[in-house]
Amino acid sequence: MNQRPDIRALLLSAGLGTRLRPLTNNWPKCLMPINGRPLLEYWLQTLDDIGIHHAVVNTHYLSELVSKFLKRPQYASWIKEVFEPELLGTASSLRQNQAFFKNATTLLIHADNWCHCNFSAFIEYHCKYRPDNCPITMM
Repeated sequence: MNQRPDIRALLLSAGLGTRLRPLTNNWPKCLMPINGRPLLEYWLQTLDDIGIHHAVVNTHYLSELVSKFLKRPQYASWIKEVFEPELLGTASSLRQNQAFFKNATTLLIHADNWCHCNFSAFIEYHCKYRPDNCPITMM
């Protein structure tokens, strides 16, 4: 693999989860359990496993529950929470946090959705084949 650039992640976790109602009436979609573990936990574990230790998680809906989850000791040193008083949408969330991603490759993740793939291979492909003027990988 080519030398790996600084990679940072934005995990979009602010949504209302309206299509999962009534399940999301009292629980944010990003914390819905899958096989007994919150969805967001799977994403953060995946990032940790592939060596990405700089991430922003945006919050909005039921943010106090997501904040409590993110205060776990295993996340304290590398996860930054950003509360959005108003839902911004994907592009605006990225724009609002652009200073965090300056000069870094950005992995943008819709963290309230399930995705199963080989992220190491994905990152390796990105590092090997991306044009120099394309520092963002989105999935």
